[in-house]
Formats: sequence, structure tokens, C-alpha cells
Amino acid sequence: MVFLGGGDNVTRLIEKLFPKESPLKLLREHSDIVLEAAAYLPKAMKDYFSGGNVEKFSYEVEKLEKQADLLKTKLRGSYEKFRFAFFDRADIMAILHKQDSVIDKVDDALKILRMNRVEAIEKTDIPRLFTDLCASVYDSVKLMHELIHTLTKVVESAFSPEEVKKEYGDIDILENLEFKSDTESVHIGEILFSLKKELNPVDIFYLVNLAITISNIADNTENVAESIAMLLKME
Repeated sequence: MVFLGGGDNVTRLIEKLFPKESPLKLLREHSDIVLEAAAYLPKAMKDYFSGGNVEKFSYEVEKLEKQADLLKTKLRGSYEKFRFAFFDRADIMAILHKQDSVIDKVDDALKILRMNRVEAIEKTDIPRLFTDLCASVYDSVKLMHELIHTLTKVVESAFSPEEVKKEYGDIDILENLEFKSDTESVHIGEILFSLKKELNPVDIFYLVNLAITISNIADNTENVAESIAMLLKME
């Protein structure tokens, strides 16, 4: 029998074997921040088309990005402390990288909104179409967030078929949402180019780029879902 020499030594041993900040916990916290950032996108779009100031939303997302970066650093280091990780470091880091791309694209979209003020579209369908696109993309981020949290339940249930089935079902739903976002962004482009005689060409390309950037957020959520599916298949 090994004598540990007091309560402090026992506590340190337990903390070493079971750190409070496990990789999955940090991944969940990172997804929480990504979801919080994505929630600003529909709000910013609404303010943009009503003539409001969107800078405040952009600055808030920049703050959240810094928090996400700190969590990335913690997660990288957590594998050095955590002795019983359920998944390989490379697999979790791949999910983290793709999840981080979501908040990056949210930040990009908000910065684009700050660059230009498009006029003469109030009576067109463009504001509504962009609002619908942002709603679809935000739904994708919410479902991605749920997938990350459900992954913990899968582990805690010892990969029960019921929990795994739910995870795969949500992955299928997310893929459908991504397809919907792509379709909406293409439709926006079609409408914009149909107005090429009425709108400034610079504004047309500006809004097309904005639509593509927003749609890419959903693409990145699907990438996260695909990585989770691959992870489950390896178990």
C-alpha cells in the first residue's frame, strides 16, 4: 500500500487524475461562447436594415472571440493534465478548430455590415431575405451547440444506443439546415442581380459577399457535425 502522506497529497492526486477542466467540459464552454456570439447576428441584421448602428454587436463578438481563444489554450493544455480522456486530442482539437471557425465567420459578417450602408432596398425583399437567412444560420449554430452538449451525455451514458441515435438524428437535421441556408443565400444573389439596373453594382457585390459569408457560418456548423459523426463511428 502507498502512503500518500496526508489529505493535501490525496487532493493533489485526485486533481491530477480528474481535473475540473476536462477537454469535453472546455469544448462545451467554447460552444456556449460561439452560441452567444451567433445570437448577435440576427439582431445586427435587423438594426442594419432599420438604419441602426451595428458596431456595438461587432465589438461584443470581438470580446467573445478573446474568451474563446483563452478556452482554446486551456483545452490544448488540458490533455497534459487529464489522464482519462475519452477521445484523442487530435479529434477534439479538430472539432474545436471547426467550431472556432463559426465564431470567426460571425465576426466577419458583422465587420462587413460595418463597411457599407446600402440604400434604395427598403421596398425590396432583400431585408426580409437576409433576416430569414440569419434566422436559419442561427438555428444551425443552436443545433451545433446542442450536439456538443449531447456528446457529453453520450459519454456519460457509456455510448448508449439511444443517446447515439439522438446525436445522429440531430446531425441529419443540421445538414438540412445547412442546405436551407445555402439555398437562401443563392436566392438572395439571384434577386440582387435581377436588380442590377436599379442598384449600385458595388452594393450588389457587397450584399452578395455578405450573404455568402453568413451562409458559410452554417457550412462550418455542418463541418462540426461531420467531425462528431466520425468520432462516434470510431468508438
